[in-house]
Amino acid sequence: MNKRSLKNLTIPQYLSLGFLLVILTGATLLSLPIASKSGQATPFIDALFTAVSATCVTGQVIYNTVEHWSHFGQIVIITMIEIGGLGVMTILVLLTLFLGKKLQLKDRLLIHESLNLKESNDASEIVKYVIKFSLSVQAIGALILSTQLIPQFGVLKGIYYSIFHAISAFCNAGFDLFGDSLMSYQNNPVIIMTIAGLIIFGGLGFIVWRDLFTYRKNKHLLLQTRLVLILTVILLVSGTVLYIITEYNTETFSGLSLGSMVMNSFFMSTTARTAGYANVNYSTLSIATLFLTCILMFIGGASGSTAGGIKVTTIAVLFLYLRASIKGEHVVFKKRGITNEIVLKSITLLVISLLLIVVSTFILSITEVIPPGFGIEYILVEVFSCFGTVGLTMGLTPNLSVVGKLLLSLLMFMGRVGLLTVIMSFSHQRKTDGIRYPNGHIMIG
Repeated sequence: MNKRSLKNLTIPQYLSLGFLLVILTGATLLSLPIASKSGQATPFIDALFTAVSATCVTGQVIYNTVEHWSHFGQIVIITMIEIGGLGVMTILVLLTLFLGKKLQLKDRLLIHESLNLKESNDASEIVKYVIKFSLSVQAIGALILSTQLIPQFGVLKGIYYSIFHAISAFCNAGFDLFGDSLMSYQNNPVIIMTIAGLIIFGGLGFIVWRDLFTYRKNKHLLLQTRLVLILTVILLVSGTVLYIITEYNTETFSGLSLGSMVMNSFFMSTTARTAGYANVNYSTLSIATLFLTCILMFIGGASGSTAGGIKVTTIAVLFLYLRASIKGEHVVFKKRGITNEIVLKSITLLVISLLLIVVSTFILSITEVIPPGFGIEYILVEVFSCFGTVGLTMGLTPNLSVVGKLLLSLLMFMGRVGLLTVIMSFSHQRKTDGIRYPNGHIMIG
C-alpha cells in the first residue's frame, strides 16, 4: 500500500488497519519457536487466534498461557493486550508526540473516533491523560497484588505475575498465568477484589474517569458519565443478586461463607462484562446463570473504554427510546434530548449484533462438536464471549475447528474495534443526487 492510498483511507479504515497490523505482527512473533516453551513453532492459525484474543483484549485461549508460551511469548501477549486496551491509535499518537512531531487533523480525528469523543481539539492532552491514568491504575493494582503473589511465588516471579495480571485485568483481557484463572483464589478477597476493581476502572472508560476527577473544579458531569455510572451500578448490583439466586442451591459456592459467596457473585457480575477471569467452573453452572452471563457479556462496559459488548450507553439509549415511544414523547435524559441519530445508531447496532450472533451460532453448531451432557449453551457462551471480548468458555475454545477459530477471531475483532467501525471500513457512500422517494405503508406488529 503506497503513501497515496494511505492518505485516502477513511478513519474507520485507519482504525481497522491499525488493529490488523498489530494482530498480524503478534501472530508472526507467537508462531516462532522462541515463543513456546517446547521450542517448537506454534501453528500459525493458533498463533493468529491468540494474537486476536490478546489485541482485542478477550482472553479466549487455545493453549494454557503459562504452560504453552515461553517468557518471550507471554511478553508478546501482554504487550498486545496493553496496545489493544489503550487503543492502537492512542499508542501511535503517543509515539508521534514522543518524537516531537505535531498532531495533524487526521490524528486528532482518529483519537476522537477511537475514544468516542465529541470534541478533538485537545487530542494530545487526552492521549497523555489516557497513558498516565492507565499506567497509574495498573501500577497501584500490581502493587496490591504483589502483597499476595510475592509470598506465594517469590520476589521476581511475584512481581512479574502482579504486573501481568494488573495489565490484563485493567485492559479487561482475562489472560492469566495461574493455569486455572482465579478459581484457586475464591477465598482471597485481596486478589478477587483487586482484579474486580481493575476491571471496573478499565471498563468505565477514560473519559468518564477524567470527568469524575475534574468534578470538583467543573461542578458538572457529562451526560455520558451519568448514564455510564447509573447503568454500571445497576448491572453490578442486579448481577450480584441474580448470581446468588441462580447458584444458591448448587455446588458452585459450596464450602464458601456468606461473605465469600457475595464477593464471588460480585466478581462474576464484574468479570462477565468483558473481563473473562473465571473464579468458578463455567461448565458446571446452571442454565439460568449461563443465560444471565450471556446477557451481561452482550451489554459489556462503557464506550471509549477497554471493554467490549454493545456498551451500557447503547442499552440506556434503547431503554430511554422505548420509554419515550410508549409515552409518545421525545427521548430525554436529565433534561437533555437524545438525537434521532444516536437512537438510530443504537437500534442499528443492536439489530446487527443480534444477527451476527445468530448466524455465528448457527455456523458453529454445524462445524463444532458439542460434548454429551451439553446443549446449545456450549456454543452460545463462546459466541457471546468472543463478540463481547470477554474470554469465558465452557471448554469449547481448545477444541475449535479451523472454521471456528477464524469465525470467532472475526467476532473478537469486530467486538473490540467496533461493529459499526468495521462495517463502515468496507462501506462506500452512494450519491443519491438529492432524490427522495415517496413513503410507502407497511403493517407491523
